[in-house]
Amino acid sequence: MKVQYVDEYKESTDSKYKLCILVAKRARELGEYLSAQKNMERINVVKPLVDIESHDPLEIAFNEIKEGKIIFKKKKESI
Repeated sequence: MKVQYVDEYKESTDSKYKLCILVAKRARELGEYLSAQKNMERINVVKPLVDIESHDPLEIAFNEIKEGKIIFKKKKESI
């Protein structure tokens, strides 16, 4: 996996901790998708949004965030 600089991803999130959560959630979805695809099953998960030869969910998730396909969206606070 080639993730060298975290600073490249600062445009997507304002915190490296939020970036970690975002990547983890998306990588989990991609892992389910790749597993289902391997077993020829149907699943309701969005397929990878970038063209990449890697089958590593983390690398795919980082590339999706780097290209701006996945963004962190803040929840509205209720008062």
